[in-house]
Amino acid sequence: MAVLHLVRHGESEWNLAGRAQGQSAEAGSLTARGLRQAAETAELLVRRPVSAIFSSDLPRARATADVIARALGLPVREDPALREQHLGHLEGRRFTDRLGEGTVQDEIDRLWREPWRRPEGGESIAELYERIHTTLNRYAAHDGELVLVAHGGPVRVATTSADPRLREPVPRVAVGNASVTTLDRSRCC
Repeated sequence: MAVLHLVRHGESEWNLAGRAQGQSAEAGSLTARGLRQAAETAELLVRRPVSAIFSSDLPRARATADVIARALGLPVREDPALREQHLGHLEGRRFTDRLGEGTVQDEIDRLWREPWRRPEGGESIAELYERIHTTLNRYAAHDGELVLVAHGGPVRVATTSADPRLREPVPRVAVGNASVTTLDRSRCC
């Protein structure tokens, strides 16, 4: 039975700057603090019998995965299906920027309350949910323990009991930088 360790990337340059990242490669990589967070996470995972590491191909996730991989002595395999939600026109904007009658943060919060809504040029929470659950099902077919380095949105939809495909709002639970969320087959797929 597969055990999946979902790791959110360490603090990124845009986390620090208060910008919406989404799938933007311009979001940069990890800050010095993010690298330390990744190293601390690696120390936790080195005690586990991990057989493989997969990572989103976005720079902040890949840099986190590389730190973990060095500690575990394993290669990293990239998987674009582990990417963050595509936020379209919201990417790169500060959370506090005005947007219509609210802010960018207000619009992102609305996406989680109304998971069928799609930001202009982006992807809905329901679409993110479908993509991530399809991906987790693929990994759950493996034996052993896997590390999947991803982002906050994918970890949220992987662990929610809500089904946004049925228009159920998804609670916007905090997922800390470089945190580890462990799922076994019975909890994820």
